[in-house]
Amino acid sequence: MNPVYVQLRQELIAGGGDAKRKRLLRLNLERARSLPRGPGRYILVNVPSAKLEVREGDRILESMRVVVGQKEMQTPSMAGMMRYAILNPYWHVPPDLTRERIAPRVLKEGRAYLDSKGYEVLSEFSRNPRVLDPMSLNWKAVADGEAEAFVRQRPGVQNGMGEIKFMFPNEMGIYLHDTPGKTLFERDDRLASAGCVRLEDAGGLARLLLGDTVERAPSTPEHVIPLSKPVPVYLAYLTAFPERGRIVERPDVYGKDRELAHAALERRARTFSVSLEGSLH
Repeated sequence: MNPVYVQLRQELIAGGGDAKRKRLLRLNLERARSLPRGPGRYILVNVPSAKLEVREGDRILESMRVVVGQKEMQTPSMAGMMRYAILNPYWHVPPDLTRERIAPRVLKEGRAYLDSKGYEVLSEFSRNPRVLDPMSLNWKAVADGEAEAFVRQRPGVQNGMGEIKFMFPNEMGIYLHDTPGKTLFERDDRLASAGCVRLEDAGGLARLLLGDTVERAPSTPEHVIPLSKPVPVYLAYLTAFPERGRIVERPDVYGKDRELAHAALERRARTFSVSLEGSLH
């Protein structure tokens, strides 16, 4: 069994505290069933604790704080297979951020704002887009949500992706990445991303997964570095989680525990209603 599952199970068998804590342990035991067994290496991101661990069987090879999705743009629970990293990535700005943050600044400051941030305007988000004259766009229409602008940020110290991003291809476009915004890692509440996972020590993860390949890589944009062996990635939602040999309760940041508790109450109410109706007949 997976070590996380084992520790949760042992806690429950040993008594597990009061009825509320036992319910919490059972709930997270069910979630932990999806975690892998055996000695293989994998990456585990626990969203409620906003931490990443690289595990190999019973051992934790690397641990770091992460920034996860805001309540409005949640990091999903999912599994994937990390196959490659991208060094010196572009940041393709989500259209809602372009509308809300970039367009008003362009209307106020013009081309100078885009140049100062290293932004380029593209014909589309594709493998080979054309770079457009940014002042050919109707930025008022973009700000009003009546037109769309495709904006990317060139690699560099300001780039929102930092120096590297780690890809485990999935339909939701979720990945792990570096970030220039290091102050967020000092906060207990690290719900600040648009769904992807920002890494406190992307360099440390790169050394562990890629060795010295990164140091020998060229400085060209979007340089792809394949992993020698794919590594499973699990984004989990565990509100009871082993830390330093004990089970620690973590905040139900997305309200998933409350949703499940409410659903369980509704199921019990329906069952009672059906049984009562049957007894009356």
